[in-house]
Formats: sequence, C-alpha cells, structure tokens
Amino acid sequence: MANNMPNAAAHLPFYYGSISRADAEEYLKLAGMADGLFLLRQCFRNLGGYVLSVVHKLQFYHYPIERQMNGTYAIAGGKAHCGPEELCEFYSKDADGLCCLLRKPCNRPSSVEPQLGIFDNIRENMVREYIRQTWNLEGENLELAFINQAPQVEKLLATTAHEKQIWYHGSITREQAESRLYSGAQPDGKFLMRQKREKGMYALSLIYGKTVYHYRIKQDKAGKYSVEDGTKFDTLWQASLLFVHGSRARIILSVCACLHVLAHVCLCVCVLACTCVFLHACTDLLSPILTCVSLNETSSFQSSIS
Repeated sequence: MANNMPNAAAHLPFYYGSISRADAEEYLKLAGMADGLFLLRQCFRNLGGYVLSVVHKLQFYHYPIERQMNGTYAIAGGKAHCGPEELCEFYSKDADGLCCLLRKPCNRPSSVEPQLGIFDNIRENMVREYIRQTWNLEGENLELAFINQAPQVEKLLATTAHEKQIWYHGSITREQAESRLYSGAQPDGKFLMRQKREKGMYALSLIYGKTVYHYRIKQDKAGKYSVEDGTKFDTLWQASLLFVHGSRARIILSVCACLHVLAHVCLCVCVLACTCVFLHACTDLLSPILTCVSLNETSSFQSSIS
C-alpha cells in the first residue's frame, strides 16, 4: 500500500527523507559546495521534525526544525512558520541567525526518491487500524476519520512503534540478550533493544569485537529518551536510529573501540603503578643496607689513609 500519510515536506524537490547527516553532506558535496546550498531531511530526534543542512565557506551546518504543538515549524530561537517550505523561503531572504542565506536548493537527482524512515513504513497501517478498532468505522467514514485524526493518532502510536520492529525483544534479561546476539553471525554493530525491570528504562545491547556491550536508555520527566544520557529523542525507535544508520553506528562503535583501548591503557597504568610501588618498597628495604655498605666503605677508606 502506498504511504498516504501527510508529510509537509514530501513534495519539495530538495527533501531527501530519512537520510543520515553523512549522506546529506555527501549530496551537498556532489552538488558543488556553493555558499547557501541547502537540503531538507527528516529529523531522527524529534517526531515530525526536519533538519536543514546548509553549506557556508566549505563547512556544513545542520539546523533541527521542530514541529510545535500548534502545528507550526521553527528552528530553535527562530520564528515559527506554517510549514517547512515557508520556513526555507523565509531564510532565503533573512538569515536570522543562520550561517548564511539559503541561496540554492540541492534538489534530489531524478532517480532518487525521499527515503522512508522506520516509522514511515508502518505508520499508515497502524493509524488506520487504530481508528478502525477505536471508533468501529469502515469504508468512507474510516477514510474521513483517517484524514482528520491521523496527526493526533500518529503521535500517540509513535510511542509504541518500536514494539513492531524486529530488533525489539521485549522484557528479556541481560543474559538472554547476550545469548541471542551470540547466536549466528556476530558482525560489529549487531544489536537488539530490550525492556528493563525499572519503569521507563530500556537497554540497547550491541556486539563489537565479538563482545556484547549494554547501553542504558532512560526516559526523563518530559518523556524524552536518551542513550547513556546523550542526545534526547521523542521515541525509542528514533533512538534506535543511532545504531541503524551507518554514521551514527560508527560513533557508537568508536566508543566501544575506545573502551578496548582504555582497558589496555588502564592495564598498563596498573602495571606501571605496581612496578613503581615495588621499586619504592625495594628502595626502602635496601636503603639501610646501602647505608651500612657506604659507612663501611668510608671507614675502610679512612683506615687506609691513616
């Protein structure tokens, strides 16, 4: 079934959908890196939000665009606009805090369609089914309710969308998670998400170097989720994009690699510290002996002189 859910930016030729920061920068490089070159992509952190990626003086700048409660869109600290298209049009005339004016849209190649995100692939069926079951509607009435209620229902269902994903394993133990990850192939970056016993707590278990690492995901008072107190996300499936998208996954894998290096460094430091303690102890033990030897040698020398 085609995805008919409303997307305020879907019709824009410079909207790329759910692509990573690295992919956005690659498209901008291919388009020439001119000052003011820009594109729009889906935001991984904020539900219904976007990211404006801009080139200025051969540098990349990325501005999150949040969808407000009243349905408008705004960059943090900036003016609100009725849609992402109007927002881009505004910043093409007034930089208003951006690195520069938006001068040239980086339009998608003719063979490239906006990339759908994880939730995009399932949300239409989820929303339609929720409306059907909640209000017991069918046919034309269902379609009308779908059009009118979709945005509100979408936000409600997005908070449980992770439960439909193959990487979500529900309430399993740390040991069970490791057993499942170790079964079969064990490529770096293989992961699963699980629910912890504590309310609002989850864990992301990841393989790197044939070792499983566990990352805590917690929900704050505002309902936002974060991995190890890092970037905050509206939903768990958005947090999972850290691991699904290559550029973010490499960051996490780099952390794992750093842990390995840190372990070796700590081992070397411990060995060095133990060696220093041993040498210091030996010095304390040998000091009286060396002093006696020194005194004896001095006495012998004085006797020979006399």
